[in-house]
Formats: sequence, C-alpha cells, structure tokens
Amino acid sequence: MNTFLHLKNIEMKRIIIISLCLLVLVGHGMAKSGFAIVVDTKSYQYAQAELKAYAQAVEQVNGLKVYTVVDLWGIPDSIRTALQRLYYQKRDPIVGAVFVGDIPVPMIRDAQHLTSAFKMNQTNPRQESSVPSDRYYDDFSLQFKSVGHDEGTPYYYYSLTARGSQRLQPNIYTGRIRPTDVGGTSRYAKLKAYLQKLVALKRTNRKLNNMFYFDGHGYISASKDARIDEKISYFEHFPQLKRRTHQVGYISHDDVNPVKERLMSELMRKDMDLAMLHHHGSFDAQYLNNLILPNTVASAKTFIMRNLREHIYHAKQRNKNADSLSTALLKKFDLPDSWVLHAQSDSLARLDSIYEAAADLHLEDFRAYQFTPNTPVVVIDACFCGSFHLNDCIANEYVFQPGNTVVCIANSVNALQDKWADKLIGLIADGGCVGDVVKYAHYLELHVIGDPTFKFATEGKGMDVDRLVSENKEGAWRKLLKSDQPERQCLAMEALCQLKAMSSAELLNIYRNSPSYIVRMQAFTLICDYKDDNFIKLLQLAANDSYELLQRCAVVMMGKSGDERLIPQLISIAIANATSARINFDAINSLTVFPKSQLLKEFALQFDRPEVCYIHKDSVRTLIYNAIDHASERWVEDTRKILDPTVPVKKKLQLIRFTRNYMIHAMIPDLLRYLEQEKNEQVEIALLEAMGWRTHSYQRPLISAACQRIINGEGYTQAVKDEALKTYKRINE
Repeated sequence: MNTFLHLKNIEMKRIIIISLCLLVLVGHGMAKSGFAIVVDTKSYQYAQAELKAYAQAVEQVNGLKVYTVVDLWGIPDSIRTALQRLYYQKRDPIVGAVFVGDIPVPMIRDAQHLTSAFKMNQTNPRQESSVPSDRYYDDFSLQFKSVGHDEGTPYYYYSLTARGSQRLQPNIYTGRIRPTDVGGTSRYAKLKAYLQKLVALKRTNRKLNNMFYFDGHGYISASKDARIDEKISYFEHFPQLKRRTHQVGYISHDDVNPVKERLMSELMRKDMDLAMLHHHGSFDAQYLNNLILPNTVASAKTFIMRNLREHIYHAKQRNKNADSLSTALLKKFDLPDSWVLHAQSDSLARLDSIYEAAADLHLEDFRAYQFTPNTPVVVIDACFCGSFHLNDCIANEYVFQPGNTVVCIANSVNALQDKWADKLIGLIADGGCVGDVVKYAHYLELHVIGDPTFKFATEGKGMDVDRLVSENKEGAWRKLLKSDQPERQCLAMEALCQLKAMSSAELLNIYRNSPSYIVRMQAFTLICDYKDDNFIKLLQLAANDSYELLQRCAVVMMGKSGDERLIPQLISIAIANATSARINFDAINSLTVFPKSQLLKEFALQFDRPEVCYIHKDSVRTLIYNAIDHASERWVEDTRKILDPTVPVKKKLQLIRFTRNYMIHAMIPDLLRYLEQEKNEQVEIALLEAMGWRTHSYQRPLISAACQRIINGEGYTQAVKDEALKTYKRINE
C-alpha cells in the first residue's frame, strides 16, 4: 500500500501518525522496511500514474513499504524533519528516499572536510564555493544553520555547525531524479518517460552478467598496475563474472584516439550491465583523451603546427599581439615561417575546434551522435559530472535518454583520484541496491542520479540488506562475516565497526589472514578510524601489499600520519625499481612532510644493502638521493611564514589554507603555540580549521588538547570557540 504524506510546517506529526495508523489497519502483520518518494506538487500532478507505478515496483521488487511525500512548501528543513520521523518510527521505518522533481537543493558550507577533495576558498561566490549535497537530508547526525536562499533558484544554503557530528555516517540512502526543461523537452515529459522505462527495467529480473571499466587520460598517473589489479577486484565484487560466458571488459583512453566513439558504443550495448568510468570531468564534459601524440615525421609536423596555433588562439583571446607571439615562437623553436602562415585563418580554427571536441564527450554529443546509453548502472568517477543542481549535467543526460541507463553514481563537485571508487559495488547484485553503495562511501559530493533502489537479480540466494540494516544486530553481522564471499565480509565489517563491535586488533588480524583484495582494503579503510598502534602496524604491512590500490592508499595515509615508524616502509617504496607510477607520485608527496635528516639516514641504510640491485647503482643512488632531498621538508619555509609576525594577514590566510593539503607534522607544536598567542580572529579560525585536517597525525593529542584549552578558555570569540569544537570533534570522532 502506498501511503501519501503532504508536508506542512504545522501538524506534520499528526499527519504522519494518522497515516501510520491507517497502515496498521490494512493488515500488515510483519514489519518491513520503508522507502520515501519525496516529490514536488507539479511533478506529482503531471506524473501521478507513473509515480504510482514506480511505488508499486519498489514495493514488489524491493519489498519496501513506500511513502509518497508531496512537498507543498519547498523548504529543506520540513523535508528533513519528515524523513527523520519516518526513519525513527517503530513500524516500517524507511531505509532510503528519492527526491523527484523540483525538490530544494541544500548547498553546504563550512564542511569541506566531509568531501574527498573540494577546498575552494569560501570568499568566492557562494554558488561556486558551496557543495550541493543531499547528505543534508540523509545524515541526521549532522547539524546545520540556515544561511540564506538564492531567490528564483532551488538553492538553500546551510553551514555545518559544531553542535553535530563532523564525520559522515548517513542513516538512509538517497537519490535524485531531477529533470529540467533543457533540450526542448519539458521536465515533466522527461520525468514520465524516465519512470516508465525505469519501472519496465525493474521488473525484468535482470542479472549482472557483463561490465566494463574505462580510464581516461591523466587519471591516477595512467598507472597500468592499478588497472590490472582493478580487474581482479571486480571478480571478488562479482564472483559470477568468472563464468565463461560473462565478461569484465576494459577500455583505455590510449586504445584509440579519439576513444569517444568506442566508449559510447560500449555503453550502448543492450547486454552491458555496469560501467565504471575513471577520468577527469566537468558538469558538461567527460575528459577522455589528450592530444594525439605523433608517431611519424608527418604527424610530428602536424602536431607542432597545431600546438603553435593553440598558443596563438589563446593569445588572441587574451587580447595579446598574435603576430609578435608567432615571431617569438618561430625563433624559440627554430621553425620556418610557413608553419604559422595560416595560423589565424577561420578554416583552420574550425578544424582545430573539431579536433579538440573529438577528444572528449560533451553534453551536445548525446544529441549529435544520437547517443542513447543502455547500461543500467554507470559509475562516473570524475569531477562535477553529477552536478544535479544545474540545468544540465553529464549524469542527467545519461539517465534521461531513451536508453536503459537508469542510474548514475556521480559527484556534484570535484573528487579525489586516490580513493576506493568501487567500495561495496558488489552489493547491487547480491541483495543490496545502488543507494547502499553511496551510503557507505561517506562523501559529501557523491550522489545517486536516478533510482537509488535499483538492483540486479541475485545469483542464488542473495542477502536481504534492508532487513539486516534495519535490525542491525551484531549476531547477524557476525554470521555474515563468516561468509566465503568477500563482499559480504566487507559489509559485515562495515556494520560491526559502526556498532563499535570490532576492535582494531580484529581488523589487523583479518588483514593479515585474508587472501581477498577487497577484504584487506576494507580492513585498511576501517582501521584508519582507530588511529592506534594497530593502525601503524597495518600501514607498515600494507606498504608491500599485492593490491596496488591498497598499497597506494597506504602510502597516502603515511603522509597523513607522519609517524616516523613509517619512514623505513616509505623509503623502501621510494627506492624500489618496479613501483607503480601512481604510488611513486604519492610517495614523493608523502616524503614532503617527514624530517629530511631521518629520510636520508634511512635511505643510506637501505640503498647500500647488497640486495638492492641496479645497473649503474651509483648513478641511481644520486638520482634517488636528490629526489628525496628535494621533496623532503618542501613546505617548511611556507610554514615558517605563517609564524612570522611581519607577514601580512592576507598572505598568512593563503598559506594556512594550503596546509590543509600538506602540513609538516613536526611543526604542529609551533603552530599551536602561535595559535594560542594570535589575536586575529580570521587567523585563529583558519589555523583551527587547518588543524582539523590532521585527523591521522601523530600530533593529534597536542591538537586535541589545544582545542580544549580554547573551548574552555577566556579571551576567545564564540566563532573561534565553535571552530575549536569542530576541530576537536574532527580529530577525535
């Protein structure tokens, strides 16, 4: 039965209670999990029949009790309150929700630590410097303060306050179905068509038999090792794909240039079930290729001439003298005049524009190529492609095409490259749904664009993830932990850690003994929250893990820790001959926050051992020594400027913001002493916020103690004390 709720700021509680009483009267003897469809009034009026069919499909396919919440007021606070009440009710509590149509978009501020990478200065226009995020609706432990609304837009701005949690642990999963009028078709026609194809697909009992993954130019340093191991991990997420007739395919940006048509063709296959796309992106483009590199003399000439024209185009755009630049370029590279003779012609400019456009997949390409993706679930591991708050974005184009793509997982702002992008992805074929994947990812920017309840039929008896989550019993999770399927073990570990029923010692033991890539990766991910000696022990072991992603993430975490017990492992990676491209990149970054003297001492100890073998070892020794010497303590001088009373406040604030990425752990005591002496509120708040990024630093106890002194001390403004409380929670939660 589909229960309808109308949002009002008054009498909300009475309406929900009456609705639930009616639910009891119709004879639902066994409690089930629920799901909320939140829809605006116009979308509900135009697509009432399709919404009813969708609700019935969710009830019958997913086994969820559906509540349709019609939003009469368009106020995020009221929607959040309704979802909280539906979640905390005793009978048929919701496990998820979907926002259909013109539902208000929360624009989150002062919460960049909950994103994977977004660190824009909030003095920029607030539409750009806020994070569009439905974590406002689905994570009830967060507390917000309303800071405004842009008239004529769905944007409501909220500041994350110190009162609530400073980490993400959503209570429910959510998704967005937000068509717009872009492209000449009304949002309501798009909504009706989307719901019709979605319901039809949900009822097909489709299994996940085929998937592929793609890597774009410049992503994770184009590491081949990473992509080799990624394929192995998919067989752990989806054991059924090992069968002879099933497939895990791979397309690389350098298979062919441009690769766009090959990628589109694969996504249009009607037997393709899942696509994992790793690349750079924006709201209106998926960046796939770089320039075509020359492999003949003729192509080298063409490459150079096109490069020259590009410099000239950019000069003209900046109102620079193109003729002077042409002369300078020819002289610099000793080239003949004929190579730039027609560089400013309109015909060549058009050809170059077409050439550049072919390298990437743009919003216009969906129509130009009649590109209708048929892959039901597409994960876009890229920046901005899920900017659902805009009139159009890449993810929206995927789901609102006539093809069978009904769900995208995508990011509303920029996103980190070195992360576990496919964590728990196997749930979608083992009793879980797409919403579960995003719920457990814990990123402010990550969203389901489309139906979050979408799932594939299971092979054999799948899990009842909704029941497990609703009941949340330690015994049931312990039983699941004994499963021989890696994905189920990972889910059990996640749940047990959220219940605080699993110790770091147990996680370390699982890591040491599991043959599974993804189980070890989950143990690593979870033990990072414990920040104890077992955390350091696991990092030391993970430095040599056979799974490239795990080794890479461990190297990144070494830099975040700064514990000098990790120096031997970091140096071992730095001098290894076969270190993957991305791990080498991350190792160099991590070296920058350790003391130079300790690094060079350990390097001399390890490199001079006879088992370290190189042709021309002395020359290699000099190269690696110089690399370590150059990298280490790279940020010391900038940090000293923060402490310098002669440096202007504006410059200090700029330097402090930069330390969010790189901070010398050994200089944290100096920064804390300066913080407690500083009397400029802007500098105090900026330093406290920067300290909050040191969640895994061995200096955490000092930061925590300083925050407590500020919270309880005299002479600090309330704004400074609030920031100190946020940092204290960030460090200790």
